[in-house]
Amino acid sequence: MLIYNPAFDIQHAIFRVLRLLTAAPKENFEVDRIRVLDFFLLFPEQLEALRFPSAIRKQRSLFVAGYNPYRSLENPRRIFFEIEPFQISALHCLAAYDLIDNERFKAGFVARTQKPIPTTLAEAIVKRNGESKILVDLLSVEFAKLPFFGEGGLKERSNLVEIRYDPT
Repeated sequence: MLIYNPAFDIQHAIFRVLRLLTAAPKENFEVDRIRVLDFFLLFPEQLEALRFPSAIRKQRSLFVAGYNPYRSLENPRRIFFEIEPFQISALHCLAAYDLIDNERFKAGFVARTQKPIPTTLAEAIVKRNGESKILVDLLSVEFAKLPFFGEGGLKERSNLVEIRYDPT
C-alpha cells in the first residue's frame, strides 16, 4: 500500500518554500532557517514544543491542538533530518529555475530573485497562504525576526538543529 506524505515530496517542498518566501518581508534566510520554518509549515502542531519569544507567546495557543495519535511525531528531530534531502533538492530546483539566487544559495542563504513566479503557481500560493494566514505570518514574519544562532535563537528554540558549534 502506498501512502503519500507531502514531507517527502520535492514538488510540495518547492511550493512550501515559495509560500514562505512570498510572505516574508526579509530578503535573505539561512538555508537551515528555511528548513526549520518549512518543518513547522508542514507540522504546525509541532509549534507546541517550540519556545516562543515573550512578545508573541499568546499566539502559541492558536497552534496547540488536541492530541491526535495519527498526526503526532514520535521523534521530530529525526523527521527533520529525514526530510533534509527533499528540502535541499527543492532549493536546488528553485535555484535552477532562477527563483532563488544561486550564488547566495551556494553561500548558504536563500534569497528570492526578481523572476516572477508562474501565474497559476502564484495564485495557488496566495490562496494557500490566505487559508493559513496566521501560521504563515508567524513563520515568515515573526520567526524571521528572531536571531538564528545563539541563546534564544530559532535553532535553540526549535531544538531541531544542533547548536553546539554555533558562533556565539
